[in-house]
Amino acid sequence: MPRVDGKTKLVGIIGYPLEHTLSPVIHNAAFDFLDLNWCYLPLPVEDMFLDEALNGLRVIKNFVGVNVTMPYKEKVLSCLDEISSCAQIVGAVNTIHIKDNKLIGYNTDGRGFLTALVNDGGFDPKDKNVLIVGAGGASRSVAVTLALSKVNELKILNRTKERAEEVCSLLRSNFACGVEAFDFGDDLESLFSSVDLIINATPIGMSVGEQPFPLDLISNKHFVCDLIYKPLETTLIRVAKNNGAKTLNGLSMLLYQGAAAFEIWTHLEPPIEIMCEALKKVLKSEES
Repeated sequence: MPRVDGKTKLVGIIGYPLEHTLSPVIHNAAFDFLDLNWCYLPLPVEDMFLDEALNGLRVIKNFVGVNVTMPYKEKVLSCLDEISSCAQIVGAVNTIHIKDNKLIGYNTDGRGFLTALVNDGGFDPKDKNVLIVGAGGASRSVAVTLALSKVNELKILNRTKERAEEVCSLLRSNFACGVEAFDFGDDLESLFSSVDLIINATPIGMSVGEQPFPLDLISNKHFVCDLIYKPLETTLIRVAKNNGAKTLNGLSMLLYQGAAAFEIWTHLEPPIEIMCEALKKVLKSEES
């Protein structure tokens, strides 16, 4: 059991609902391993009380920061005193550092994805052609990070082209890489054959049944990433492997975005292996 006393530094996660969050598992395992008197708490906050909750954290002297999850990643922007340049471009915050009674916002999702892609996937996106399926917050975070990584082209596929075009407009106004929006009425065979990296940035595929796109479009020339981590092997990942593609699930992104937040709060090197083992253990127990 973690020790909790008057000197305990507190961090946590704000969202609603939070029954299934895995962030406390990741961070408390790291605090325990490093023998830090810190504790990570789930902080379920209803929408009507979000402003009050965040302002209340300012005056709790041992509260160091919070992660922000759905549905508040965009809404918290108006509550913050400072926002990192990356979070400003993305238009979403997933990590807040409380310093000198100020709320400072960051977005570590994109950094987490890129670290996972390079370290665990062994894939360098520079000069590559990339297809991102989905046009929500995860898509924007990943797209901005890939644009900063100097990809050749970014193509956004979404059920409604208007939403895909919104992501493309964001990219065009900030970066020099080629961008183009698509919907499912376009020539998907040509689209998929033109890219090296495919990323599912939607929740579609979390359960058996509907898939984010026709899976027979995947070939052995592709690297396929699914940002879903529950289950660890989605149908998309399984079919991609069967089709000869290299794959990466969402577990690593979850791990590394959490590690980046850990570093922001503690200014310490996160114990990645310990955090990963704790995460895998709880996911395996949930699947059994």
